[in-house]
Amino acid sequence: MCSGAAQFLIMTLVLIAQFKNYFIARSHQMAPHMGGVNSTGEAVVTALVVLEFLFQPLSFFLLYLALEGAVRFLGSLLTDEIVPSLLVFLFFKIFDSTSRSVRRRPRQGPAVADAVEWLANGRIRIASASAKAGWNSSITIGIDGTWFEIEQEEHGQPPRSCVYVLRPAPQGKILRGYQEYEAAAPEVVGMKTPNAERT
Repeated sequence: MCSGAAQFLIMTLVLIAQFKNYFIARSHQMAPHMGGVNSTGEAVVTALVVLEFLFQPLSFFLLYLALEGAVRFLGSLLTDEIVPSLLVFLFFKIFDSTSRSVRRRPRQGPAVADAVEWLANGRIRIASASAKAGWNSSITIGIDGTWFEIEQEEHGQPPRSCVYVLRPAPQGKILRGYQEYEAAAPEVVGMKTPNAERT
């Protein structure tokens, strides 16, 4: 929310400063040709100058960043959802694709099953030998018919160096991405699962 508001304010101020300088320069250029033009003509010329300014590459980019900041701020304020910046999202998407291509090398040794630990307040701790593809703050994870979201990521001890702490998803959560968690043979540690307690 704060970064979205800061992005909107900074980009808007920069855009206004750029437009002011551009408008003054264009006014000086057109001043000799504006003699005898009425107020309607001046309004039309002003509108054309504004459109001319906005369709310049730098102005269009600044306008996009300002609007993106406003959307990110309102999205987090009204829906309590994180709306990522498109440029940052694309950067991490490219980085993630590169990382996955590196991780596709054949693994040595037997596969290590996830260690699943049920914590207090319905939270779950999952320790895995490798990072879960697509697991981030926006994903909703289904486990035994219950929805969870990632509370935090931790670094564990090998061979399970990727640790995820999940918490129950709040009621009315907007479903932006969903994965069903199905470990082939998870190693359950700590507290018993709710299903085990019922049986």
